[in-house]
Amino acid sequence: MTNLILKPSDKTPYFKLKDDGNFLFGGISMPEDAASFYFNIIDWLTDYYRNPKKETFVVVSFRYLNSSSSSMIFKIFHAFKRLQASGKTKIKCTWYYEEDDLDMRDYVNEVKKHADNIEFEILPTEQIEPPI
Repeated sequence: MTNLILKPSDKTPYFKLKDDGNFLFGGISMPEDAASFYFNIIDWLTDYYRNPKKETFVVVSFRYLNSSSSSMIFKIFHAFKRLQASGKTKIKCTWYYEEDDLDMRDYVNEVKKHADNIEFEILPTEQIEPPI
C-alpha cells in the first residue's frame, strides 16, 4: 500500500494519508464534483481498512466545506467509525476549526456525535493555515 498525497488547489483540500496510520487533511473543499474528487480517498481508506496500524491518528483542519464536501467528509468518518468498531485500530482525531466559524464548530460536533466511538479533540484556532 502506498501513501496517498493530494496537493490543495483553490477548490480542493489537501490529503496526506500515510500507510503508517497518520492522516492529515483540510483546507478548502468545494470541488465541482465532490463524489468524483473523494472517490480515490474513500477507495484508499477501504484498502487501509484491510490491514490498519494499531493506532490511527487523524488531524483535520478545514477552512471551508461546501455541502457536498461536508457530506463526503461525513462518509469518511462513517468509515472511520466502522473501522474503530472492528477492533483493528484505535482512532484518535484532532480537528481544528477557526474560532469564529461557529458553523464549522457545529458541523464538527455533528461528526463527533455520529462517530461516537472515536476519540475526538476539537480545538479552536485563530486561523487555519495552508499546509507547508
